[in-house]
Amino acid sequence: MEKKIYIRDAKLDDAPFIARVVLAGIDMLDIDAVLPDEQRAIYDHLVGICRMDDTLYSYCNTRIAEVDGNRVGALVAYDGARYAALRAKTFGLVQQTSGMDLSRNAMETGPGEFYLDSMAVLSDYRGLGIGKMLMRDRMDYALRNGFQKVTLLVDKDKPRLQHYYESFGFAFVEEMFVFGSWYNKLAKSKEE
Repeated sequence: MEKKIYIRDAKLDDAPFIARVVLAGIDMLDIDAVLPDEQRAIYDHLVGICRMDDTLYSYCNTRIAEVDGNRVGALVAYDGARYAALRAKTFGLVQQTSGMDLSRNAMETGPGEFYLDSMAVLSDYRGLGIGKMLMRDRMDYALRNGFQKVTLLVDKDKPRLQHYYESFGFAFVEEMFVFGSWYNKLAKSKEE
């Protein structure tokens, strides 16, 4: 029997799931893993950040994929013109709690771009096209709302993932140093 996949706006009570997606996006936690005790404080703080409406990882910036009423994936994305302000608040909150100084991170996005920040799908639901549905959902949103370009970062050590994004028409733009690693910035222009 084919599973019915539903994409919806995230709600406040999705914040714990969004926090796991963000941690998976920066390779701090596998989306399916049991949360290690040493990461509990970081996770709890990130859940609070995801509950705010004016942070990078806000539930307001997230679309959730559900199967049979269960969260199985999510994509955090937003207008690049809002990035600097959202980043200042988010990174400030992260530094307050964890002591991590993220000020040296490259500016991942900017005006004129719709930025796909973090995406993850539970392993039991991979291969069903959920990631593709989330990507298309946000790319269609960007097109409908006048963005000229959709951008994202992919870890340089993940060529298979980069190939996945290239299958959507994304192309290499530049290298960036973010969260202690080198990433390739990819973009898909409206005309492509």
